[in-house]
Amino acid sequence: IENVVTSFAPRPKKAWWQSENGVEHVSIQLDLEAEFHFTHLIMTFKTFRPAAMLVERSADFGRTWKVYRYFAYDCAASFPHVPHGAPRRIDDVVCESRYSDIEPSTEGEVIYRVLDPAIPIQDPYSPAIQSEIHWVNHPRLNLDWDQEGKNLQGRAAGKLQFWGSHPAPRALGCTHQAQGVFCPGGVPACLCCRGAEPSPHATRLCTATCVVAEPPQLRTAQPGHVQLRLHSPGPILCCDFNEHSRRCHFDMAVFLATGNTSGGVCDGCQHNTMGRRCHLCKPFYYKDPTKDLRDPAVCRACDCDPEGSLDGGLCDSADDPARGLIAGQCRCKEHVAGPRCDRCKPGFFGLSTDNPQGCRRCQCDPRGTVADGSQCDPVSGECFCKRLVTGRSCSQCLPEHWGLSHDLQGCRPCDCDVGGARNNLCAVGTGQCQCRSHVIGRQCEQVEPGFYRINLDHYTYEAEDARLHQGSVVEREPPPDRPASWTGTGFARMLEGGWVEFHVSDVPFSTEYDVVIRYEPQHPEAWQEVGLKVLRPSPVSASSPCGNTIPADDQL
Repeated sequence: IENVVTSFAPRPKKAWWQSENGVEHVSIQLDLEAEFHFTHLIMTFKTFRPAAMLVERSADFGRTWKVYRYFAYDCAASFPHVPHGAPRRIDDVVCESRYSDIEPSTEGEVIYRVLDPAIPIQDPYSPAIQSEIHWVNHPRLNLDWDQEGKNLQGRAAGKLQFWGSHPAPRALGCTHQAQGVFCPGGVPACLCCRGAEPSPHATRLCTATCVVAEPPQLRTAQPGHVQLRLHSPGPILCCDFNEHSRRCHFDMAVFLATGNTSGGVCDGCQHNTMGRRCHLCKPFYYKDPTKDLRDPAVCRACDCDPEGSLDGGLCDSADDPARGLIAGQCRCKEHVAGPRCDRCKPGFFGLSTDNPQGCRRCQCDPRGTVADGSQCDPVSGECFCKRLVTGRSCSQCLPEHWGLSHDLQGCRPCDCDVGGARNNLCAVGTGQCQCRSHVIGRQCEQVEPGFYRINLDHYTYEAEDARLHQGSVVEREPPPDRPASWTGTGFARMLEGGWVEFHVSDVPFSTEYDVVIRYEPQHPEAWQEVGLKVLRPSPVSASSPCGNTIPADDQL
């Protein structure tokens, strides 16, 4: 800025920058000598605001320029090729008239916000948005003082304020530029740690502390402050503490390893963190994936079961899918599983500190063990048997079963013949039942050659030969492909309320007999009531085996 009248007035409003008399087109260019994040600009004018004005910026120290916004009393006349009206998008370059009226004649303001709050932003961290606020080192104002043809001389700008994403670092301060006040409140770009790991929280990047390397010496800034030698800046080095430290130092090896972008190394990391940026958790701690890296409780202590874990309870410090690491996962013994290494793997049991492998293998017979899930109880080691199998190792068939195998049930029932076998027990290997005398076969269902047996229903009386009341005889031919389900010539078809009278005359002696009636119902439901009555030819003798029979016994 040339032609500035110096004043040492105690109050800012008593001093201002004033343009050269007779010059209508004025350009004010500021060299910040460092890169800033630029968010908004406030200009206060001592006299009339300019009839036309544009705000530019440069990110390459004045080699190229990009226009932020045009301001004019008559946009069509001053900037005919520029759209006028309110912007619709953040990166729209338009001309506005609301700050170019002749009123007020003093203390008029011009306010420009890079991120207009009236325009919705879907992603504030997108490259398009970030390019609007990043890396400003030369702002420039082009002013046309001619306000409605009144060629007043000596127009003055009282105050220029540039603001960034948080209050100005005090090392830069508010510098009185002659009669104007220049307060750069932007954030030096070094705070965003170019070359460091990117963060989704751009505004929080500016909480770091920068270090300026001025070979052969090194200056370390206090937290929240920045030290810059604007006339001869050295390489800007960033210390991103992630809010876990308050001090850092310069390390030339780190500086060279990062391509001369950052050599800051944090000192005294707190909250169980470590690393150059306090971004790692100490051994025996892991990063909680549900918490932000800056959270004081981001590093949680490993919770490993001492019986099943290795390395004294060390766990994976952070998620790393490429290496197969899961935050908080303990280092388990060979036969142990679980995030805490607190349970045996399927097929193993008995978690123990003394066992170098953690658990013992299940001792189960695969023929009798269920196929799904774990083979045995992880605590007791007792195997999970199939339905017809028993024993700790599932190696035995249940009583009255035999033939342990890979079948679904594991074993098969003995199925010994009720009449030919002494009981329903059989050999577990062959299934041979215990047969009565002169009976053979696995199930004792065959008579030894030279012997015979009578049927259980040896005395048979056919209904078609009996006396029928409300019934008729139906003859039936036996089926050729299977045994018949009846005896005799057929059936006696009986109606409800009818009766059948059998004549029994060939019982060899008096004893207890079972009466069995075989029938095939033609109705889907069973009989609701059947009455059976024994008609004796004469009273029962007291000396007979049936001598204790009473009349009620003959009514069934």
